[in-house]
Amino acid sequence: MSGYMGKYVIINLSTGKSEVVSPGEEFYKKYLTGYGMGAAVITERQKAKINALSPDAYIGFCSGILTGTGAYFSGRFVVVGKSPLTGGWGDANSGGFFSIEIKRAGYDAVFFTGKAKKPVYVYISDAGIEIKDAKKIWGKDTTETEELIRAEIKEKRAQVACIGKAGEKLSLISGVVTDAGRIAARSGLGAVMGSKNLKALVIKGSAKVPVTEPDKMKAISKKFLKSFKFVNPMDTVTVAIINYVSQVIARTGIAVPSQPSTVREIYKKYGTSGLTVYSALTGDSPIKNWTGVGYVDFPGSYKISDESVTAYQKKKYGCQACPLACGGVIDIKKGRYAGTEGHKPEYESLCAFGGLVLHNDLDAIIEINELCNREGIDTISTGGAVAFAIECFEKGIIDEKQTGGLKLGWGKSEEILKLTEMIINREKIGAILADGVAIAAKKIGKGSEKYAVHAGGQELPMHDSRLDPGFGIIYQMEPTPGRHTVSSYLYGPLYKTKSRFPSVKKMIGRAKGKQMKNLALCLGTAYFTNLFNGAGLCQFGVLTGPLPVIEYLNAVTGWNLSADEYLKAGERIFNLRKAFNLREGLTPEDTKLHERPAGVQPLKKGPLKGVTLDMEKLTSGFCELAGWDVNSGGPTKEKLRELGIADLAG
Repeated sequence: MSGYMGKYVIINLSTGKSEVVSPGEEFYKKYLTGYGMGAAVITERQKAKINALSPDAYIGFCSGILTGTGAYFSGRFVVVGKSPLTGGWGDANSGGFFSIEIKRAGYDAVFFTGKAKKPVYVYISDAGIEIKDAKKIWGKDTTETEELIRAEIKEKRAQVACIGKAGEKLSLISGVVTDAGRIAARSGLGAVMGSKNLKALVIKGSAKVPVTEPDKMKAISKKFLKSFKFVNPMDTVTVAIINYVSQVIARTGIAVPSQPSTVREIYKKYGTSGLTVYSALTGDSPIKNWTGVGYVDFPGSYKISDESVTAYQKKKYGCQACPLACGGVIDIKKGRYAGTEGHKPEYESLCAFGGLVLHNDLDAIIEINELCNREGIDTISTGGAVAFAIECFEKGIIDEKQTGGLKLGWGKSEEILKLTEMIINREKIGAILADGVAIAAKKIGKGSEKYAVHAGGQELPMHDSRLDPGFGIIYQMEPTPGRHTVSSYLYGPLYKTKSRFPSVKKMIGRAKGKQMKNLALCLGTAYFTNLFNGAGLCQFGVLTGPLPVIEYLNAVTGWNLSADEYLKAGERIFNLRKAFNLREGLTPEDTKLHERPAGVQPLKKGPLKGVTLDMEKLTSGFCELAGWDVNSGGPTKEKLRELGIADLAG
């Protein structure tokens, strides 16, 4: 037993009893940890097709096999369960310092089922598991919740994962918050916690994480860090002129190949906000609810990017085991939180409340971002809901009676902020928008589905599939639809997937034609993502440098497996998560990509002028390569048998 703690715990909130399970080494080799463990446990224990918000549903908090071992970028944890938003598999990934505390408590994961009779929080420490009354903290925001819990248990270093008002009110776009504002936001799993009357999971432990070859781990990390810290002078120049480069790309369509080292230097200096102008101008950012063009409709993107954002930053920070430190603590200067500290807004939030709604008031975006973090709601989905509502208002589908007197419009700060509050509080039109645009469009009707941009019920991230078709196919085919952190055509070269894994190189070699070769690399990269998510690693580790994933895994576990053997675990996890969706009755029609990001009505200007995706051809090609049935949209029985999961997922 090395890397993993060898057990997980299931806490039944209805009975107050807990069950500790030791699954054995072969389980870990097969599923690793992270959402691999989550998918295996929940698929086995949860009945098919039950309501995601029913007491019998499960929710899990899973750490990574590399977390706490000395591996860089190993501070991620995953919240898992059936998504109440999509009706299929749900997971949400986050960093900070919560993941390592799960292992220090002696577990690789903590699962919950049942429902408490009244609001509770669960405290796990070396002394055991306690279910505590949360009546006094129910209704508090997540920052207040952390402070109050630590004061009550008299443990300043306890780690807290909690929900805010959005999760308590069962918003299907609510998430789980740690570290006073880091949020595992996607899939609506905050609502699952709320449905169980579970306000927070609190952990403080002291167990040591076992490592097979600690000296080798130190040597691997030392070698990687030396390479990671090297700064190429050309990258420094590129970072300095990145916004000028983006203007050239916007007007000429000339693409500049991305390099991991360049992305690294941008993230080091600015965090993800360093790409806001670049993405807006080159066509990466969706503008005006996916109908606009950056340099035409949103020329003020520079007001919410790079230097403009870091002007608020008082200090940088990194998550546990992170050498990049892309995060930042900011001084909030205006609005209800003026005079306090908050998290620097990320690119996704800046675009969701920026270009997507033609809004460049940075102080207002910072306030909205802090509000969403404190009340535990996904900024991507909330921004998408606001954009949808603005367009519906513009088209006369909804009016002031439904909006509580708000005259919605593009770029109107006060109205955008107020509508966000209404979504969190489930007031007026906010009560409908709180469950996402797909459900809202069904309730509103009147052709509003034209403006509800999503895949499988989940609002899309801020990366346009018309620029990168790899995003389009992943938005539609990934087990948690509408995800930008799994794969794309861009990620493959940045991750060095082809050179890392011989099997991917062979798959690309066998593929016929450019599109199939692109899809093969995209699929192989998805397997790689499932591998490193199963190990507790951060995407930015493989995105910005040659993170030695396989070397780390072998030094920690002592398994001495090949790169392709580990990739097979990633493929197994990917297929198990997708098989969960088939078991829940989801069909390809249920996860279909909205027509706007597919380019059904192509843009008439800008770098993406005239671009249309042949989603039917992309889907059939992806299924062919993955061993999936195009009619069901998921793995065949043969594929499940090949991966050794037919009994579990069949």
